Amino acid sequence: MTPGTRGMLWMLGAAMFFSASVGFVRHLSDTFTAFEIVFLRQVMGVVFMIPWLARIGVFSMRTRRLPMLTLRAGLSYLGMLASYYSFTLISLADAVSLQFTTPLFTTILAIAFLKEVVGKHRWGALVFGFIGVMIIVRPGFEAINIGVPIALFAALVYGSSNVANRALCSTESTSVIMFYGFLLQLPMAAIPAAMTWVTPGWEQALPLLGFGIVAFGAQYCLTRSFAVADASLVEPVMFIRLPCVAVIGYFLFAQVPDVWTWVGAVVIFTSTYGLARLEVAQERKEEAEKET
Repeated sequence: MTPGTRGMLWMLGAAMFFSASVGFVRHLSDTFTAFEIVFLRQVMGVVFMIPWLARIGVFSMRTRRLPMLTLRAGLSYLGMLASYYSFTLISLADAVSLQFTTPLFTTILAIAFLKEVVGKHRWGALVFGFIGVMIIVRPGFEAINIGVPIALFAALVYGSSNVANRALCSTESTSVIMFYGFLLQLPMAAIPAAMTWVTPGWEQALPLLGFGIVAFGAQYCLTRSFAVADASLVEPVMFIRLPCVAVIGYFLFAQVPDVWTWVGAVVIFTSTYGLARLEVAQERKEEAEKET
């Protein structure tokens, strides 16, 4: 299996986990603010990684890239906060659709800061994937509310976080990046969460646990994806979240997707599948040229 294929499969796993987390966030937002949800996510992330930390030892966490890790944590925190808040203002499908501009921001920033070379087929996948998103979003935006720019802001900072993630993967392990991400975001999230704190009851225990598990899985798969493949390659796989989230919105929150959602989903799936096939063919061609 080529590195590009592995990276896309890891990103597919991240997309599935992220889709599930959207449903949990929308459910929990009836009780908690976005500030508290983000804080609780980081607490559970640290708790889940304690067994790993006990096994490798605290000294294994030494790093020379604390500023970059802090920058990534800050960008990730802002992205989650804006993303979770947008889910409460507009439909899940619309919010996720707008956040699909993340690959465009990631690609542009990866070219500028990581000097990644982006071929025509990657640009084509991005453009067609974005067209699919616009097919879904356009009919539903007769009235624009504040949730739209908030969702776009989330996409921008997520794209910046992805580029920082990719830069860190050159020297840091997946587990180190994840642990510092959870740990550094705790103080960032603590004060806003304390100001809007609602003590969880037993009825929220299972949803919070489920949210923590899928959020942890999403972060792990995302970091692994960026560790083995270019950000500009694997990002378009995230488009698959849209039909998944549309199904969650329909069955759990009575948000009925119209025909444009499924037309756009076909375009999105086609662009992602085409990118995967072209990338594998390109990597095999390069390997054959090296052997000869």
